[in-house]
Amino acid sequence: MIHDLCHCASNNNEGSRASSSGEDETITMSIYPVDLLESSQQEALSRFRLLLTQEGLIRKRDDDNSLLRFLRARAFNIAKAKAMFEAMLEWRKEIGADTIKETFQFPEREAIKELYPHFHHKTDKMGRPVYIERLGQLQVDELLKITTMDRMLLYHVKEWEILIDRKIPACSNKAGTCISQTLTILDMKGVTMRHMSKQVRNFIQKITKVDQDFYPEYLGKMFIVNAPTAFKAMWAVVRPWLDKRTQKKIEVHGGNFSQKLLELVEGENLPAFLGGSCCCPGGCENADAGPWNERIYQQQQVYDESSKAMD
Repeated sequence: MIHDLCHCASNNNEGSRASSSGEDETITMSIYPVDLLESSQQEALSRFRLLLTQEGLIRKRDDDNSLLRFLRARAFNIAKAKAMFEAMLEWRKEIGADTIKETFQFPEREAIKELYPHFHHKTDKMGRPVYIERLGQLQVDELLKITTMDRMLLYHVKEWEILIDRKIPACSNKAGTCISQTLTILDMKGVTMRHMSKQVRNFIQKITKVDQDFYPEYLGKMFIVNAPTAFKAMWAVVRPWLDKRTQKKIEVHGGNFSQKLLELVEGENLPAFLGGSCCCPGGCENADAGPWNERIYQQQQVYDESSKAMD
């Protein structure tokens, strides 16, 4: 469980009070997040943007939806959101996140995906990119023979940057509206407690911190399917790391889940092993199928990340 539950983390319990709309917001905020703001929240957003601009912290990539992620994660407390935003900028400088897509090479990627199948695959009915992991096929011992956890962490950050800079904008272009979140499906078929070794748990904690602190509020919905009996013990380990707001976005199912998934994803967009009808040549896990690979929806992302922020 390396890229999975971490993608859903919003932050600590401060985020659970960000809205009174509850479960409904999980569905709607990924389409029109700005339009759904209450007047007080809209005012907070304006003040937050002005404050960041005055202090030279704002970047070209920081549209209203991006700033809202930090405000929601901090219950629209501007001071706390600003501290979170500043920490994010500092971390990005330290890790080189602004240029990681170009500078970090990960030649072991294809071999890693054989040992740990994880991939984006088309979109759901709302236009959100669908992210899938087949956790029962994870082979941690073999994975660590060809890479390290430190390199996996950098790879994880690089994948985030590709998602934000290329995949989500393409999904928005295809949908004709703002897409700001994802649908995640974790296939637990074949998972046993060996998949939750101490080393894996420690790594999950590391990237959970990265995701909740520096990439907040990207999850729209998560389906955990084919959950085995042993999942209860695994969930007991992971659940305390997630706030209540995030937990409401997660549904856990055993083997009878296909109909639920098909309510959110068209059958032609859902891999056959999850109850859909898609059978990409070479396997859906290798296709990287989605609007981001369709020229009509692609856009050149040019961000001035060498701004004065945190200089």
